[in-house]
Amino acid sequence: PHKDGASVSYEHRVEMLRLFALSRPYVEIDETEKALSLEKSYAYIVLAEIKKRYPTDDLYYIIGSDSLRKLSNWARPDELLKSVKIIVITRGEDDVSELINEYSERFGGEISVGFGAESESSSSIRFMLEIGAYDELKGRIDDKILDYIIKNNLYSRYADVVEKLKSTLSERTFRHSLRVAEFAVENAWRVWEDYDRALLAGLLHDCAKGQKPIKNVDAYDTNSPEVIHQYDGALIARREYGIVDNIVLDAIRYHTTAKPNFSSLGKLLYLADKLERGRDYPSVERLRSILEKEGVDACFKETLAHSIEYLRASDKEIDLLTLRAYEWYNR
Repeated sequence: PHKDGASVSYEHRVEMLRLFALSRPYVEIDETEKALSLEKSYAYIVLAEIKKRYPTDDLYYIIGSDSLRKLSNWARPDELLKSVKIIVITRGEDDVSELINEYSERFGGEISVGFGAESESSSSIRFMLEIGAYDELKGRIDDKILDYIIKNNLYSRYADVVEKLKSTLSERTFRHSLRVAEFAVENAWRVWEDYDRALLAGLLHDCAKGQKPIKNVDAYDTNSPEVIHQYDGALIARREYGIVDNIVLDAIRYHTTAKPNFSSLGKLLYLADKLERGRDYPSVERLRSILEKEGVDACFKETLAHSIEYLRASDKEIDLLTLRAYEWYNR
């Protein structure tokens, strides 16, 4: 119910699970969801049906900590917790203890942390598939499943976008754009943002970089020529890549300067541009740590302040929009 539609069909996903289970006899694939033929497959309905087949008090439902953060938006979480106990798998330094206490009081039932996992991300794997980086996925995905994905050309909806960017951007800007998109999709869960929005904003944020300005330079609402590419980027994303989502276009339009009252996607893209793994400046690790421990809003404010300090120290022009954003977020 929280997704507009799966990028890969039910049949392909079940077949990949079957390949996974071939060497794991303890895994059983359950197709209750398909049998119920629900218009929207709510977990509390499906799990209640499964509970009828396994009438035990020791039925556990394993979810990631990113899913736990959205539990209050699920349909009837109280009913869900009557059927199963929830085990949460955390990633990295993610601490969900307060959230577990809150949900336990609100919905009843039993929620506990099972164990921490490596900071692997399904969004990161999907991203690697989207850009065709199959060699980098060796050892991260079961070989039989990776072969199946390649054979059936799955998870490749944005291959044309990637190829077009590769042909129009410099190698350096193209690689930076890939890293920004990777950062955005890996952290989209922090702001409850959609994978596709994060991916497209990241890929296209610099699509005008290195090109001549579309308008006369003095027609842009800026005192900093270096940021013109953000405005042209939004135009190119709409005209040449068919992006009509205004939230994505707005994030691209202000990804360098930021702006007051920025959207969650906008803040995420601003951070992705400044903190992607190719960035290497004295404060970058501190800023990444703030993101990990305190979240997007705190990191956005601190990164905005750092950018202004850097520009002042370098005697570089500070865009007025950046100053207004800094003032707005520090009121």
